[in-house]
Amino acid sequence: MDLEQLTKHQIILLTLLVSFVTSIATGIVTVSLMDQAPAGVTKIVNQIVEHTVETVAPSTQGASAATATTEKTVVVKDDDLTAQSIASVQKSIVRITKVGGKDLLTRGVIIDSKGTVLADASALGANGTDAFEAILASGERVPVSKVTTSTTSPIATLTLALGTTTGSAPATLGKISSLKLGQSVIRIGGTGADTVGNGVIASLPKQDDGSQTQIEATVSSGTPGAILITLFGEVIGLTTADSGLTGADFYSIPTVLSSGSSATAPQGEAGSSV
Repeated sequence: MDLEQLTKHQIILLTLLVSFVTSIATGIVTVSLMDQAPAGVTKIVNQIVEHTVETVAPSTQGASAATATTEKTVVVKDDDLTAQSIASVQKSIVRITKVGGKDLLTRGVIIDSKGTVLADASALGANGTDAFEAILASGERVPVSKVTTSTTSPIATLTLALGTTTGSAPATLGKISSLKLGQSVIRIGGTGADTVGNGVIASLPKQDDGSQTQIEATVSSGTPGAILITLFGEVIGLTTADSGLTGADFYSIPTVLSSGSSATAPQGEAGSSV
């Protein structure tokens, strides 16, 4: 066949045929190379989290102005999600000191808009005082108006006099029933500025008799009141003196978590106020 004798239509069809064959060949080569690539090259592909986002937009069609729902999938890298989760919970973290003091007694986490804080009970009781202050993430100091402890829980409930401050925000508490072995978690601790560490859930509490009130992770902490959160910023545990006796990688679970109830502060009726 003499190419010079081809018509314009035949030239176009020939061009499309060559492009089609080239595309198929390129796809086969790409897939073959990906299969032979080392694990590090494809790791980023596996470290993503997909979220389905629904948006409702008004429709102009029809007199009843019906609504149309659109769904789209947003892909978030694992590293980005970790950073977002840490940032979202940082305004919930406080540092408890003696009134006017600088030394950290325990960290705590705000769990509601009323200023309820969960912290390590033993770290508070070992100081022989009931006058405490909380340093918010913004650096502002606010007084602790009430401390409630319980003989059955290593976690104390504090009430902060937040007033009109905007330097804090409540954290979201997770449910123990939704956790899974190997699930990624983040520890936020440190005696001064926040320090973080990554790990996974190594063991779950027994749910048959409720006797085990601790969760084990592959990330440890020696800071009283350091918190353990999921990749979605849900608080699932705190470092306490009780969990420290078991191991540095164990975290006490608040009663509201072990019971599987909603994220509300423990009332502490069975405890005592100091």
